[in-house]
Amino acid sequence: MQASNLFNGYIGSHVCYHLGKTGVLELFTNHENVNLRTIHNSLLTESHPEWADTLITFGIKCGIFKKLREDQLALTQLGQDIKKNIGFFIWAVGGYGELFRKYPYQIAAEEEDCHAFVDGGNVAQGSRLANQSFMWDIITTEFRRHTVKRVADLGSGNAGALISLCKAFPEATGIGIDVSAKAIDEAQRNILSHGLQERIKLYNQNVLHAVDDPVLQQRFARADTLMTFMMMHDLFNIEDPIWVLQKLRSTFPNVRKFLIADTFISEEQSLSDESPIFVYGFEYVHSLMKIKLFRKSDYENYFAAAGFTIMATHYLNVPNTYLFVLQ
Repeated sequence: MQASNLFNGYIGSHVCYHLGKTGVLELFTNHENVNLRTIHNSLLTESHPEWADTLITFGIKCGIFKKLREDQLALTQLGQDIKKNIGFFIWAVGGYGELFRKYPYQIAAEEEDCHAFVDGGNVAQGSRLANQSFMWDIITTEFRRHTVKRVADLGSGNAGALISLCKAFPEATGIGIDVSAKAIDEAQRNILSHGLQERIKLYNQNVLHAVDDPVLQQRFARADTLMTFMMMHDLFNIEDPIWVLQKLRSTFPNVRKFLIADTFISEEQSLSDESPIFVYGFEYVHSLMKIKLFRKSDYENYFAAAGFTIMATHYLNVPNTYLFVLQ
């Protein structure tokens, strides 16, 4: 690996991010070709046609698109892979780009916590897209093993998981808690667009504050299923992990199934062409923010100490990422 690989990868990541955020990649469904005019129309670039031209030109240069005719584009094999993995690019570039740029001196100068430089909306969107691409079939299969009526989602992001569950289970309702105002705003729009505003309620709070809210405690007591994806390590950095888990048990007394998914620290020691996606981004971000990451065995020990039984463990097709089904 050379310096050019890292530099060009940085530029390419931004091209991927722009193609993902603008929705251009979503135009390529079922390996179909897309007309250039369709891309221009989707971007509403009548006054700035160069925007679409730039994305198309550099999409071709980065090997994401191939031109079939003067007016037709198709995804290359690389492009298809990027489309599947686009959530990671939105998560990294959009969610943590400002943190990467400003660390450490500007952050110190502005006297802000690192979290102030994280775009929670992009983190939520990227996480949900990755969830859909790699994890969701496994998760929904687990949900179908028991009746789901009232679901609580801690760290609910853009509400994608709750929306999908309410569609899969017509009788289900959901409560979502997320600390990011941007994520909650996006979630409210998503819920409205799916007509689920009567079935899903959201609260913009820190989870560990929400569990002590008297109003929410009444709602939590009615939940029969709890899920939390990629957030437990944050809670374990705030309070003792065993205390957190016991608090969840007491706050949700009628929950019989806890679905907890998280990413664990890897054994990666040296970046190479064979290094998997996401690992270095996940670990670098959390190192910058001084958030400790854990090993899978740590969680297994915490669950046992807090009185949980592990009913199933599933690898979620993302490096070092697992779903625990607890009772």
